[in-house]
Amino acid sequence: MEITSSGAEVWYSNGPGILIIDCSSMEISRRLEPFSPPSVITSIACNSECHGEEVVWCLDEKSNFLVMYHVTTYQLCARYFCGDCSPLRDMFTIQQPSAVIPATAPINPKGLEGNSLADMSIIYSPEVGTQILNHQDSLTDYCSMSSYSSSPPTRLARCPSSLPSSPTSSSSAPLSTDFEEPDKFHELKPSPDHDAMPAGDGARHLQAVKVLAVKDLIWIPRRGGDIIVIGLEKESGTQRGRVIAVLKAGEVAPYGTLVDAALIAKDTVVCCFENENTEWCLAVWRGWSSRDFNIFYQAYEELGRLETCMRKRR
Repeated sequence: MEITSSGAEVWYSNGPGILIIDCSSMEISRRLEPFSPPSVITSIACNSECHGEEVVWCLDEKSNFLVMYHVTTYQLCARYFCGDCSPLRDMFTIQQPSAVIPATAPINPKGLEGNSLADMSIIYSPEVGTQILNHQDSLTDYCSMSSYSSSPPTRLARCPSSLPSSPTSSSSAPLSTDFEEPDKFHELKPSPDHDAMPAGDGARHLQAVKVLAVKDLIWIPRRGGDIIVIGLEKESGTQRGRVIAVLKAGEVAPYGTLVDAALIAKDTVVCCFENENTEWCLAVWRGWSSRDFNIFYQAYEELGRLETCMRKRR
């Protein structure tokens, strides 16, 4: 449940749909249908997009999809699949509210059924994971990069900086530009089955648990213990979402599965882990803004250049 429009409305999850409640009359004014049964929206968060407009993010635990709604127009603006094995640098298009995306549904018996995005596709590659693209987007190169946070192995795993201490980058793998390969392109549909989702325990570890609005970013903790951090950015007059970091504290690995997460005091994320012996562990992350992440990555790149110069001098 989230309060929007300066307290004028409440967005309330109701199975695969969302109920919009008018606070002045305490009546349901609208129902949105981003998913179909048996999907269940388990988490909702509210923040602002690049132009300052209020948006709501909704997470479906069945399909593992995250959707973004524009609060003023009730239009669906973006979808992102959270079950990628290597989500870093994933990007997805954010449509303007005036764009044609069959996203909203007034209260009626049928709502919106068959809400597929025909103008979007999913590209999957074992090297780079899953990418959701608009057909008008251009394909770019991506690199796989893991981020970790180091902290002393205590019962309470604290990550004061919340940022990766030593990101490493593997070789860049360009995405295929051959649009005739049927095994790499799939129509984006809000269905529980996803071609890129691994089977068994791997799929459970990639299941998103919560969506949290941390400053100007979206944090998505997953059952395996990592956290997808999504930032919004402008590109040639349009907006897009991009995974700017994947955080994981290695010290919490022995403590089982991430079962819940919450935002505390607007800038602190607490993740709760539980193992097979019903033992609990809390991991505390200090939330950083997109500016903090940019400063960190710039410093990391500069450090890399300095190390390269020192090696050449030797």
